[in-house]
Amino acid sequence: MRLAVFGDIHGNLPAFEATLNDIRGQSPDALLCLGDVAAMGAWPRECIQLLASLGCPVVLGNADEDMLNPRPFEPRGFPDDQEIYDLDKWGREQLTAAELEHLRGYRDTVELPGLLAFHGSPESCRESIGATTAEERLAGLRAKFGQQAIWVGGHTHSPLLRSLDGWRLLNPGSVGLAYEKRGDRYVNISRAEYLILDGDRVQFRRIAYDVNTVQAGILDRKMPHTEWWAGEWASG
Repeated sequence: MRLAVFGDIHGNLPAFEATLNDIRGQSPDALLCLGDVAAMGAWPRECIQLLASLGCPVVLGNADEDMLNPRPFEPRGFPDDQEIYDLDKWGREQLTAAELEHLRGYRDTVELPGLLAFHGSPESCRESIGATTAEERLAGLRAKFGQQAIWVGGHTHSPLLRSLDGWRLLNPGSVGLAYEKRGDRYVNISRAEYLILDGDRVQFRRIAYDVNTVQAGILDRKMPHTEWWAGEWASG
């Protein structure tokens, strides 16, 4: 089966539409979404609705969970904690009962033949597993959640292919919030990331989209901290 895997859309409709346009050209047999669909972007409702129209399985991400069950503000020690919290709060306020119902249909994990999909880890949508995760931790998760040949997750926004003793851990990167370090800071770049899985073959894809459209959406929708958030984007 030829499978297109994507996630971490984060309310970025231009990136999502560019991704789907490229996916159509790859002619997959099926689609799989790894969650974090709406939060932080200017188009939370539209992204949920567009994803629902695809009819594909969707994993519940931590940002999706927070939209369903909002958490009080808790500083984590990062410079932009308050701004990110305010963006998430704004996104929740845009959703109607219909979009929230779609979020409730997202699953903790999705199993396909030979494949286990999740957001952060199969145990928690908030756990990050990736290139540096201890093999002991991965072995513990495998013992608990299954011995599928391929595990695929999101959450880190970093593309990954890690081979471990007969199985592979994959991450497609992020559709709507890819990032890279430029100079002394990290910026969100206008590059959508996803992967095509075709048997044993993995193809990572990167799709450019117009950063000006994203910045215009942030300004037009009057998102919180408008000038700051628009300024966090750069052309990819």
